[in-house]
Amino acid sequence: MAHFVENNLISKHQHGFIRKKGCLTNLLEARDIHTEAMHQGYSADIIYTDFAKAFDKVPHKRLLHKLKAYGIHKKLLLWIKMWLKDRKQRVVLGEHVSEWKNVTTGAPQGFVLGPLLFILFINYLPDGIVHKIML
Repeated sequence: MAHFVENNLISKHQHGFIRKKGCLTNLLEARDIHTEAMHQGYSADIIYTDFAKAFDKVPHKRLLHKLKAYGIHKKLLLWIKMWLKDRKQRVVLGEHVSEWKNVTTGAPQGFVLGPLLFILFINYLPDGIVHKIML
């Protein structure tokens, strides 16, 4: 993560999963934007989005494409691809067990790499927005 932050590869608007930038800093910056707009006679709209099950919805192929665009070294990219490949899941409820299903989306949770992959996946969301934005 430090490499991406130090080399300004992570959007400055990102507040989740970044050291010293979280919900509180997001709210304080939003307050500052709102206050500045009021002083200048403008309105400010603040929209908070809950990315429900966000980690589960990251498509592996698109994620790997974005990682390649970041210039991730081929060996590391291949390692991540193999780490994501052939993941399976099933549901067990009492004595009932479903069939195994392939998992083709999701940044695995419970690992340090999961939040980083998610951040890199959503990092370009602010691109093209001409107004102040925070993630």
